[in-house]
Amino acid sequence: MKYILISFSLLSLLFSFFSCGNKQDTVEKERPAVAIKVTVVGLSDEEIVKTYTGTLEGEKQAVIYAKIAEAVKAVHVREGQRIKADQVLISLDKSGPSSRYQEALSLYRNAEKNYKKMEYLFGEGAVSESQFDAAKTQYEVTKAGFEAASQLVEVQSPIDGVVTSLKVSKGDFLGPGQELATIATVDRLRVKFGVNAAAIGSVTPGTMVTVSSGDATQTVEGIVQSFARSADPVTRTFQVEVVFDNSEGAFQPGVFVRIGVPLEQLTGVVVVPRQAVIVRRGGEVVFVVSNSVAQEREVTTGADLGGRIVVTSGLDVGDTLVTLGQDYLQDGVEVNITDIVEGEQ
Repeated sequence: MKYILISFSLLSLLFSFFSCGNKQDTVEKERPAVAIKVTVVGLSDEEIVKTYTGTLEGEKQAVIYAKIAEAVKAVHVREGQRIKADQVLISLDKSGPSSRYQEALSLYRNAEKNYKKMEYLFGEGAVSESQFDAAKTQYEVTKAGFEAASQLVEVQSPIDGVVTSLKVSKGDFLGPGQELATIATVDRLRVKFGVNAAAIGSVTPGTMVTVSSGDATQTVEGIVQSFARSADPVTRTFQVEVVFDNSEGAFQPGVFVRIGVPLEQLTGVVVVPRQAVIVRRGGEVVFVVSNSVAQEREVTTGADLGGRIVVTSGLDVGDTLVTLGQDYLQDGVEVNITDIVEGEQ
């Protein structure tokens, strides 16, 4: 009886072992294929574009500063207003001690009165030529002094343009050197930015670039007008200036923009979505599909095209490349293609 019980126990253990093995095999066989999206690898022509940033200015722009310490009596313009050259923008206190406006006005009027009198007397032969010349010189000197004093208190625009910035209000007391306003042309705008030494060779006067608003809702073509021949000692970059037509008013001076500068043209290259390339074991790999099975491929990548990347080796034209679901794959895993995405490369 003892031997019978032992034999029965052994048979039970063997039965349990084979039962578990069969269940595991069943689970393995019933594991569903990984759902993926793919695209077919092809060749394309691409342009390597480097993006820089900058702030727009008018092609002609003037920043106006206070030259004396006086109170603001009146502001005659507003931001966004179109103005003409020599138009008065801001009036300062003419009676203030720093302006010397009233003194200059008094001297000018007296000299003008004396000059006109001497001019008449000289015509009548009542005074000498030297006396007349002295009166004329005094008149011209005081006139220049009065005009200079007037410009200090009647702040004018040096150019036609638009008021893009207004920094003062009525009643403000100014200090010498304080910024008052910025006047800029808006029909043509410019932007300056720094380019490193490695890229400056691709930037020459006449190079066409793209200028886009910060949110990319507006894009226009610009042209490189000039670039510095030497690097800035602080930033170690070469300053590049781009200008573009803004006659439709899509952009305004002072706004932040992105500048796309073409650096290189690529012909007949393999380009894939950046997310299709994953890093494993310190290298870059992709997955391709053959007979519904995923195959891992090591690849070498090149230029990053912003969301897409050039693959220089490891992929062939016509390969079925996994573009979604690759993070869940291993070499040899069965897959289920749910979608073939066109135009991925």
